Amino acid sequence: MSNDFLFASDESPAAPLPDRSDSDIPDRHSPPWLVLVADDEPEVHAVTRLALARLRFRGRPVRLLDCTSAAEAERILRDTPGIAVILLDVVMETEDAGLRLVRTIREDLGNRAVRIVLRTGQPAQVAEEDLVLAYEIDGYTAKTELTARRLFTSVVTALRAYAALEALEGQLAERTRALEEATVRLNRLAVLDPLTGVWNRRRFLELAAAELARARRYGRPLTVFLLDLDGFKAVNDAHGDAAGDAVLRVVVKRMRAALRISDHVARSGGEEFVVLLPETDSAGAAVVAERVRAALAGSPIIVEDRAATVAVAVTASIGIAHWLPGEPGVEQTLHRAERALRAAKQAGRNRVERAPG
Repeated sequence: MSNDFLFASDESPAAPLPDRSDSDIPDRHSPPWLVLVADDEPEVHAVTRLALARLRFRGRPVRLLDCTSAAEAERILRDTPGIAVILLDVVMETEDAGLRLVRTIREDLGNRAVRIVLRTGQPAQVAEEDLVLAYEIDGYTAKTELTARRLFTSVVTALRAYAALEALEGQLAERTRALEEATVRLNRLAVLDPLTGVWNRRRFLELAAAELARARRYGRPLTVFLLDLDGFKAVNDAHGDAAGDAVLRVVVKRMRAALRISDHVARSGGEEFVVLLPETDSAGAAVVAERVRAALAGSPIIVEDRAATVAVAVTASIGIAHWLPGEPGVEQTLHRAERALRAAKQAGRNRVERAPG
């Protein structure tokens, strides 16, 4: 190695003062910055380690990884995540081994984060302007010009760029997570009733169409029932809308407890609900509907009134209809269930009626 090699013009090989623009308070829980030194000259590794021995950037030390060939550097980059900077010799196994490795890092490995500083002992072989334009690098320096202070500056500059990119990627990942969560919430709002959390009518009709296709294909029974709370308007008038909403939420909770896992419940109107019962005939649906009716009427619902706690008695009328093979869609079945519901209301309420057929 020539006498005017690395650090020859530097007054001292000791590292400059730490970067005071960033916090230098040590963080015991933060890992060191990884800097890969790829150079086939042992002296370069020695002086680089000496120059960067005391460097701390944003409270974190620098850990040097050493290799003597582009092939070894590629292996380390593949096996070691989080390398922030690579100090890369241009001439190693071949005269352009370092340049080929830059292409590999950016294109084959798809690593756009690591900052690359090229160093060469033969700068005249490749014009600096051509290198900077042709390769995605962060610096290109002749080893004869690379003093300890310049090396320090190059590494800190590269670390700062890496940290900024890392922070940007973190922000992007956080925003992506937030967007995904918002999308999930929006998708749920598109299919759920926001007050009670059961399916809305649109989603219910989609589920009903799918179950109907299966029932038609395999000749299986399918039944629906409509449930309407008796005199519910009086609850809102007497106790307020907030109390009425609380009652509806408890109603849904009791309904779900009385229904089977395979049953689908949706809110089809203000105080009206519709239940889809796959693999269930009219008689079986009547058993489930009666269980739901009894669960609602069995005990009053305790809610907060405008000024006090009140007990609200709740009953429901239910109309049942099973799908008939001649019906083209579930809408016709729902119409018959509506007629059965009206019959339950007219017969005195708080009862279950089955549509003929």
